[in-house]
This record gives sequence, C-alpha cells and structure tokens, in this order.
Amino acid sequence: MRDDPGSPTVGREARHTLQGRRHVVDVVTTVVLLVLSAVESVAAAGGIVFLSMAFHSCSAPGNACDVGLGGAVVYAGPVVVALVFVTVTVACVLRLVRRRWAWPVALVGIAAQVVVFSGALLLVDSAVQHGV
Repeated sequence: MRDDPGSPTVGREARHTLQGRRHVVDVVTTVVLLVLSAVESVAAAGGIVFLSMAFHSCSAPGNACDVGLGGAVVYAGPVVVALVFVTVTVACVLRLVRRRWAWPVALVGIAAQVVVFSGALLLVDSAVQHGV
C-alpha cells in the first residue's frame, strides 16, 4: 500500500512539511496577538466592573436607574469577555496545530473584545437616566 503513489500515507509521514518561514511567522504573530488579547481582556473586564460606579448617581434627585439591567451587565460582562478570550485561544491553537493561518482569528478576537465592551458600555449608559 505504501508503494502505491496515489494512496495516502498515515501517521507522521502524512503531516505537511513546513514551507519556508510562513508557519514560524504565523506562530509568532498569533502568540503576540493572543498576549495583546489577554491584556485587553483584563482591561475590558475591569472596565466593565468599573461601570458599576455609574450607579452611584442613582440616589441623586431626578435620576432614575434600572439596577437589574445594570447589575446583569456588570456581572455577566466579564464572563462574556472571558468566554470570548478562551474561545479565540482554543480556536487559534487548533488552527496552529492544523498548520493553518491563525493570526486572523486572534485579530477577530481582539475586535470581539472591543464589541463586548462597547455593548456593555451602551447597556449601562441606557440603564442610568440622569435627570435635568
């Protein structure tokens, strides 16, 4: 079966060989982007927790707050940030193992963190109504 040139091989022989520096550049770029994503995740989760300070103005006369919505965002936001980071990291590792480009996935993960933080910011902002 191995002598037949048309038959697929199995095991280590079936792996694709590295073609130039493409794989090394992809690994380095992906690792750098994942480290930046980890830093961004910590900053986004902390920023979402700090959004709870917007509710300190709820006791002022004329202000109205939806504490249920704000509390849900403040507690669920960091969890969503962590889930996005873990999902992107696992996807990048799987793509690197399969020797496929992984840096675009890490870049999409960074953009997704920005979207999650922006969504949390908009939801908390809509939950706090400042009176005139």
